[in-house]
Amino acid sequence: MIRGLVVAALGAGAVVPVLMVGAPSAAADPCPDGTARVFLGNSTNSCQGAGTVSYTEAPVSKVCSMTGSDVVVDIEGNSKKTHRHVELTNGQCAQFDIRTQMANTVTVTPS
Repeated sequence: MIRGLVVAALGAGAVVPVLMVGAPSAAADPCPDGTARVFLGNSTNSCQGAGTVSYTEAPVSKVCSMTGSDVVVDIEGNSKKTHRHVELTNGQCAQFDIRTQMANTVTVTPS
């Protein structure tokens, strides 16, 4: 019904406003230089500035360093084999297993 009215209006020379909706962006907004983007297992993410944070609300699933930052990620798993120590710099990213994660710390130092 609405489509027919729009076609009729256009045929009569009327101007019909059209709402343009952009496609949602899958990429997260960039974090500032000297920080890190931390992705959590509960599908949230945030920018972390300088300092050390232990994320307790959800396990860390991915960490990306931004330009001008050195990032150290320590993941404690449920066994010695699942402990990880990862150093990232200038745009590097690392992913982590959220199923075996018991504790984590992310340290960001501007370089």
